Amino acid sequence: MEKNVEIKEIEEKDLEELIAIYKEAFNSNIKQEEVEKTYAKMKELRDVYWLGYYIEGKIVGTLTLYIIVKPTGKQAMIWDLAVKEEKRRKGIATKLMHRAEEIVKQEGEIDKIWLFSRFTRKGAHELYRKLGYDENRDKAFVKSIKD
Repeated sequence: MEKNVEIKEIEEKDLEELIAIYKEAFNSNIKQEEVEKTYAKMKELRDVYWLGYYIEGKIVGTLTLYIIVKPTGKQAMIWDLAVKEEKRRKGIATKLMHRAEEIVKQEGEIDKIWLFSRFTRKGAHELYRKLGYDENRDKAFVKSIKD
């Protein structure tokens, strides 16, 4: 069991390590400048939780939780769950998901959590099923708008 563990909002000092986690998990070409801009914007938003899983003060996992208000009521969305490769299969992703679900319950009036995952992330999909997420209930469509 890891000592000195904490789940909290991402701190600006951790953005460089966060980028490394994203690159590893998503095979992404994400850039420091983009993440810094996004961080600044997200800090202003009340209904966004950019969570980090910290071991001894070092970030090793993350997820982003959005609370959205629609005409039909509030809902939640989880994006970008990622854990450093050497820390995977140790319950970190599960703990991040449980923390996100706790936040949703505290918000109240939310009847659904949407979870978005790339089609190729089969290991992550196993975890989501184990946690009770139903992949056959709704369907998402994506359209790229970049030239």
